[in-house]
Amino acid sequence: MPSKKKKVKHYLAMWDMMGLEYIFDVNDAMHEIDQWEKQKIVSILKEEREPVKPKGIPLQMMILRARVNSQRSYEIYEFTSTLDINTIRNEFAKDPQPIVNWIRDNGGKIYSDYVKSERKMIV
Repeated sequence: MPSKKKKVKHYLAMWDMMGLEYIFDVNDAMHEIDQWEKQKIVSILKEEREPVKPKGIPLQMMILRARVNSQRSYEIYEFTSTLDINTIRNEFAKDPQPIVNWIRDNGGKIYSDYVKSERKMIV
């Protein structure tokens, strides 16, 4: 019996010094947009009313929020994982630092006010 392979999902996450603020499943959003495009073509061909376009990825709104509230040290990263969105939320709620470190190491930074001190302490 072949082993069931976990699906890799693409996420967009935003957190600040208080914890996870927002996580977005990019795969689901892209699937909704693909379905809408197909429905739109069919409705045009049938001369029917076009379906309502689903909301896209809110990246610009996330970046704007982070820039306006720089005192909160926002970070926005994209990353892929086999974990589902609820498991990621639970990891942030339980102990955010390990998952934040993993995302920083394995994801792509989109925006960050986080400054890791590289200076050595002078004693």
